[in-house]
Amino acid sequence: KQWYQRRVAITAGVKSMKSPPPGVRLVMEAVCILKGIKPDRVNDPATGKKVEDFWKPSQKLLGDMKFLQSLKDYDKDNVPVAFVKKIRATYIPNPEFVPEKIRQASNAAEGLCKWVRAIEAYDRVAKVVAPKKAALAIAESKFAEAQKSLNAKRAMLKEVQDKLQSLRDKFEENTKKKKVPTATLR
Repeated sequence: KQWYQRRVAITAGVKSMKSPPPGVRLVMEAVCILKGIKPDRVNDPATGKKVEDFWKPSQKLLGDMKFLQSLKDYDKDNVPVAFVKKIRATYIPNPEFVPEKIRQASNAAEGLCKWVRAIEAYDRVAKVVAPKKAALAIAESKFAEAQKSLNAKRAMLKEVQDKLQSLRDKFEENTKKKKVPTATLR
């Protein structure tokens, strides 16, 4: 509970920043992308052209009382491909998008950076593991079928062996009853 309260306080500190450091902006952009939050279109003061700005949507996101819980409950198994592509293309290779560098700007942003990297890594590993899980499920299904067939064949074999043993026992019993001296047969 203390951890959660501390994170809430730190997150509130990030939210209250009017002009956040570039590292904080970078992390919040990545978080917004993974959460499917669209940027605002604002005028760039330098060029006068419209640019995407995630800061206002980030502040709104950070203001959500369930924000941290939403990160914890994030459906990491169903991250849209477009989101992951954007994270991999723009943020993961960025030398500024490293938890150690982000920590210099904000402890909360460092944690969020780690979260974004963890979601990307999980997705990458899941894509490798998923076909193997599917192949394992198919192999286990085939094995179960083969095992069932083998057990049926073993049952049939046991039945035949029991009949054979019964016939041998009868033969031996009849042979003992009808023991005929070999001299009389000639």
